[in-house]
Amino acid sequence: MSRLVEELDDELFAELLEEEPLFLVDFYADWCGPCKAVAPVVERAAKHYDGRITFGKLNIDYSPESASRYGVRSIPTMILFRDGKQTSRMQGYIPDGKLRVHLDRYAPPLEEEEAAPARGGLLARLLGRE
Repeated sequence: MSRLVEELDDELFAELLEEEPLFLVDFYADWCGPCKAVAPVVERAAKHYDGRITFGKLNIDYSPESASRYGVRSIPTMILFRDGKQTSRMQGYIPDGKLRVHLDRYAPPLEEEEAAPARGGLLARLLGRE
């Protein structure tokens, strides 16, 4: 797991829930196949939204209190919190594109100087902008 996705327990989860304006929590278990498949998707999203959304993973086997409090009945479940309140919930395997489209609705935009210029495709090459 990268440093961008914090491994949570009930206590740390409660702390970050109060501190972080946008906080995505991936509820998972080690024995869950779809959870293992979605883990790299969450890692890539954490890298993409670094500084805009905080990411965490909470193992429901070790932290059942939080899972129960938020009604997590199937895994993987990802819950996005805004200012400590549940904003959205996604269940099951979510591919990169679908997760990004979903998170783009909530994430603050990159500031102009931070935004990387779009790399060209066919149109950019035809217009000589690459």
